[in-house]
Amino acid sequence: MKFDDIIVEKSAAYVKGIFDSKSDLPLFYHNWAHTIGVYDAAVEIAQSEPSLSPDAVQGLKLAAIFHDVGYVYGKEGHEAKSYAMAEEFLSKENYPQEKLPLVEQIIMATQMGHNPQTLLEKIIKDADLSHLGREDYFESSYEGLTKEISADAGDAFDLRKWRKMSIDFLQKIKFHTKYCQTHYSAQKAKNLERLQQEYEAGHESEAVMEEMNLENEVEKLGKEGKKKSKKKGRKEAKDKIPERGIETMFRVSLRNHVNLSRIADNKANTLISVNAIIISIVLSTMFPKMDTNPFLIYPGLVLLVFSILTIIMSILSTIPNTTHGLMSREEVTAKKGNLIFFGNFHRMSLEDYEWAMDELMQDRDYLYKSLTRDLYFLGKVLHKKYLLLRYSYYLFVIGLVASIALFVINVPSIS
Repeated sequence: MKFDDIIVEKSAAYVKGIFDSKSDLPLFYHNWAHTIGVYDAAVEIAQSEPSLSPDAVQGLKLAAIFHDVGYVYGKEGHEAKSYAMAEEFLSKENYPQEKLPLVEQIIMATQMGHNPQTLLEKIIKDADLSHLGREDYFESSYEGLTKEISADAGDAFDLRKWRKMSIDFLQKIKFHTKYCQTHYSAQKAKNLERLQQEYEAGHESEAVMEEMNLENEVEKLGKEGKKKSKKKGRKEAKDKIPERGIETMFRVSLRNHVNLSRIADNKANTLISVNAIIISIVLSTMFPKMDTNPFLIYPGLVLLVFSILTIIMSILSTIPNTTHGLMSREEVTAKKGNLIFFGNFHRMSLEDYEWAMDELMQDRDYLYKSLTRDLYFLGKVLHKKYLLLRYSYYLFVIGLVASIALFVINVPSIS
């Protein structure tokens, strides 16, 4: 968000301060983050309309900043409350009184069901709903609004009914400005299609469901005020909380194992390249001179042999290892094997693998056991890689030292 004049900057600081002071309110959507989004969108759309005067753009910016601040005093009639707060603040800042009606007109245009008439009303209306046509619609605005509606409705909240209302809302909404029609309509259609698919599938995103259930449970327990119910509710809520520590541990450990494996392969490639160069030098430079310089024979042969052994050992450390690649349904039912490693499923049919993965994802113990097995066998592979690499380095060093020593020993006898 960029401010290009003092009154807009002061207004933004004032509104942000109000939202910050009311951080305890369940404003998961109608908050400062939403205000920033609407302001940025309004400025973006206004820049595509060269006919707007500076005063009109300034009024648009002020309206965007104030348009939802009235939410801190309740949802009903918040537009009028927002303008009242804007009028009070702007008057104290000596903002021209003749410009206030424009700010009021734009703020009131954000009311649900209002049909915008002027260009500024169309811009603020589109800016306020621009989140419908953004790629992060589900991760930001939809989840935030769902949580806010859920907190407001309490036990009366019906998630499936709310999803149907959201679908109807997206179907009804049409952008008024050419800019939004061009830049947001296509993504809005994709968001609507995803909503419809999830509604037909009859499920909600796990993150939203989980968070709302936990919040509703805590609120319900707080109202009941019963010690036993609280204790039980906390236990149930705790059971629902994702074991993020465990998931983070697996994610970090698996990433570290993969990185170590890549480092080992890079080291092996380096050894192979260096020793290949040494072999080519020995064969092309030293061997042709051995007839006239016999003292080069033993150092050259030792260097050649040890370089070849080093290459062989390095190649062995990089050879991939797979298993039979086939797991039966009986093995999956018995929770055997590791479906996460490709070597265990590459010969399975797609139908069997999809069924097996479905079984795995529905059984948390089996899932964690599979991840544990994956870590274990990755560790075994790493041990083998680094053991062979260690021997490769030993051979390389021994070969260098031995060839140099033989060269030093034989040179005086020839001279």
